[in-house]
Amino acid sequence: MHSTYFHTALLLLWVSLLASSFIVSEQVLPYASPIAATWLRFFLTSLCLIPIVGVGASYKIEAQQLLKYAVISLFLVLFFVGLFESLRTTTAQRTAIIYTFLPVMCVILSYLLMNIVPNTGQLWGFMLGILGATWTVSIANGNATITDRWFEGDSIFLLSCFSLAIHVVLAKKWASTQPALISTFFIVSLGCLLLLPSLFLSGNLQGIAWSNSNFWLSIIYLTLFTTLGTFFLQQYLLKHLNPNAFLAATYLVPTLVLLFQGLSQVETLLVCTPAFLITLLALYFISRDT
Repeated sequence: MHSTYFHTALLLLWVSLLASSFIVSEQVLPYASPIAATWLRFFLTSLCLIPIVGVGASYKIEAQQLLKYAVISLFLVLFFVGLFESLRTTTAQRTAIIYTFLPVMCVILSYLLMNIVPNTGQLWGFMLGILGATWTVSIANGNATITDRWFEGDSIFLLSCFSLAIHVVLAKKWASTQPALISTFFIVSLGCLLLLPSLFLSGNLQGIAWSNSNFWLSIIYLTLFTTLGTFFLQQYLLKHLNPNAFLAATYLVPTLVLLFQGLSQVETLLVCTPAFLITLLALYFISRDT
């Protein structure tokens, strides 16, 4: 029972940090390109972990496991690159709505790759989760929907979410034999290497505001909390939770973003209350039997 409460608290911390990353990442964009900012986050995270996974640490990584980490990292990199590319032809509001389909993708992949079969209650939970999260986003953005027109960027981001779902399921399947910090180190370090070609080709290194303090404060926060923190929590939680229940927590992201951005907008928060309650009901259905 105590471990259940502990894992639930960590899950709420993880999804809160994830939600904050959308807000802080937006603040970085005036100072660096998305690819450069992402690579810098991965690189600084790797540097922070070197003392922990350095000489003398009790772990052993075989070539086959290293290849698996590379594949896991590749799908994570594809998600970030696809996210930034999609925003050229669509909006953040529309991507937020599409993001709510991520847990359903994970259900399908968990069944195909790990033979995890969701029960009827969980399926109802995923449908309610999409309804609650979409409702929240629509209210926060003036009842905006994605049904009026489908943009090229919407298709790109839908594929990006599919890539992220593959990353999470493979992390559960392949990265459970090592401590969470070890897995995090190899995933982000290999991500740095995979991002290098894009960094030099389209990273706009000359445009980085190296001397701007706001840029560095945001990057440090993204590195320590929303990269190192979320990656570690993700690897730890995936060792103890069903991936379906884990990803279902992402339904809370729209509500948390709204909360972080508009604490003073009491009226909007009250209007979103029914949608938030639906989301909580969805999490109950998904998590109760996992």
